[in-house]
Amino acid sequence: MTPNTVQSADLTPLIAELEGLDIITDLTQIAKLSQDYYTFSPILQPLLSDKRGDLVVRPTTEAEVMQVAAACVRHRLPLTVRGAGTGNYGQCVPLHGGVILDLSRMQAVKWIKPGIACVEPGVKLAALDKETRSSGWEIRMFPSTYRTATIGGFIGGGRACMDLCGW
Repeated sequence: MTPNTVQSADLTPLIAELEGLDIITDLTQIAKLSQDYYTFSPILQPLLSDKRGDLVVRPTTEAEVMQVAAACVRHRLPLTVRGAGTGNYGQCVPLHGGVILDLSRMQAVKWIKPGIACVEPGVKLAALDKETRSSGWEIRMFPSTYRTATIGGFIGGGRACMDLCGW
């Protein structure tokens, strides 16, 4: 491995098991993908500033997600899921290292029916809105990160429930 990559012998079997998947071991990229905009919070900043994952995996299919999750269980490694990282409350920050599962490449809109859609977690809110408008519907969630936030991160972070419940 190059000097700027993860050098943990404990990760070698995991990396070998996930061969063929998009794996990031570059420390600069891992640091970047280990955070969101928690730095806006004077409370969260000192609590999360030293938290980093050990490597990042970017699956493109549900089967790859399951493969990574199963491997993390077998190797007893923490798994932190992330979308675009546009949240500002640390939801995608790995608290105990391990694997960061970056779902941003899973961007398929599988189907749209009146009032409902089936999409992969990496679909951006603006892209989903564009797709639903062509069928006469619109999404009614417009955060400041509308163009960059993913539906998976938005829902996984609890924001969609807050919007739907009127909070």
